[in-house]
Amino acid sequence: MSITHILFDLHGTLVESDHRLPACYATELGKYMAGRFGGLVEQWSEANRRVVADWDSYYADLDFTGDRGLDDMWEGMIRTTRALFRLTGTAEPDLATITTLSRELPYHATRYCDAFHVDARPTLERLRAAGYSIGVASHTTVAQAKGTLEGGRLEHLFDGPLVCSDVAGCFGKSAKFYRSSGLLPESCLVVDDQAEGINGAKAAGMRAVQILRKAVRVHPQADHVLHGDLGGLLNYLGL
Repeated sequence: MSITHILFDLHGTLVESDHRLPACYATELGKYMAGRFGGLVEQWSEANRRVVADWDSYYADLDFTGDRGLDDMWEGMIRTTRALFRLTGTAEPDLATITTLSRELPYHATRYCDAFHVDARPTLERLRAAGYSIGVASHTTVAQAKGTLEGGRLEHLFDGPLVCSDVAGCFGKSAKFYRSSGLLPESCLVVDDQAEGINGAKAAGMRAVQILRKAVRVHPQADHVLHGDLGGLLNYLGL
């Protein structure tokens, strides 16, 4: 069976997540939090930067790979959201509000951020014009994935499933993660920059292409390797 659906990883594959996205995310988070809870935009933005700088300490005792991986992901999001209030000296709302906010905030902080690599849009447009259905396979939540696509004004190109941790029921990109897409494995191609994504896709019976945007190990199971940008994907698919 030929490929009909392509699932793209977001961070590192489509999105420049080392500098552009974090900078915009902090600014937009600051605007949203200041508008809702008061205080200065820059104070909230700086609090976010401090949380990111100390990210591992908030998640040190959590295990995303275990049976409770999804629960631990939600717990980590609550912790980092609570930290924003502590670092800005703002009165913390009740737990129900914090819980809801922790799940909504990544959408509001990304929906005005265009951090997509310059080769993403033309490649995605060519793929859609050729009849491929395009989706997402990301560790993020569906809300954050939607915000990220809206930020790049690319949401109209994604007609396929958004395979994210909250809908997959697990955090790690395992075979279970990819099978939650509901797609026929033999009709699906995954594009990812990390070994975990390649491993999971292959375990699910899907084809997998690895993109090397920076110096990482080439995964031996990858069906094809792209060097530097997504343009070679079009050649790989015969477009």
